[in-house]
Amino acid sequence: MMSGVEDISLSPRLQAVADMIPGSSTVVDVGSDHGLLGSYCLSFGLCRYVIATDIHEGPAMRTLEQLKAFKDRCEVKVTDGLTGVELKEDMTVVIAGMGGLEICKILKNALSSERSVPKGMKIILQPQKSHYELRAFLSANGFAILKERIVIEKDRFFYTVILVEYTGDAYELSDDEKYLGPVILKDRPENYGEYIAHEKKVFGKRALGDPKCAQILKNWEKYL
Repeated sequence: MMSGVEDISLSPRLQAVADMIPGSSTVVDVGSDHGLLGSYCLSFGLCRYVIATDIHEGPAMRTLEQLKAFKDRCEVKVTDGLTGVELKEDMTVVIAGMGGLEICKILKNALSSERSVPKGMKIILQPQKSHYELRAFLSANGFAILKERIVIEKDRFFYTVILVEYTGDAYELSDDEKYLGPVILKDRPENYGEYIAHEKKVFGKRALGDPKCAQILKNWEKYL
């Protein structure tokens, strides 16, 4: 750990993201906001280089200030998502703290670019909403879901962190897997019980206007 950065502290949500980062030469932090994740990665040797991007100049400047101790091992780009970032297999891309639909847009743009997404590249996602749409996109576009974790902040905010690998091979997910997570349902990771109890309340509201949610709620006992 580099001297002078011992006080870096991540929220439980971002700590879960950091803990899921595999050994990579480069971490790309999309929508870096304050730069804490990149600084943490470099401080604790999770990677050798960080590329931080943000669509707005203000957050990009905050990130640049946060990373000033690592000026030779990082770069900060004011750009939309992954635009202008050359993606390589030995990279881990982090897209955290935004809606699932926005994450889909970023990944779709990356897939359609000339450089595209290299097979084998890892991506860590932390959607704030639209989990169903995100997992539907991942399965339809060849992003294999390898790991999923559940994080609880302040005893009432629930987050999922998803590690995927781009394979290019599409696959099928059921509706309950799209909503709740295929790995979560299979492995029942830490905080599973609290997560299922919380989601049951959410589905109770959604079921009033969504037949898929109503059907899933009808068979909820299988998740207990």
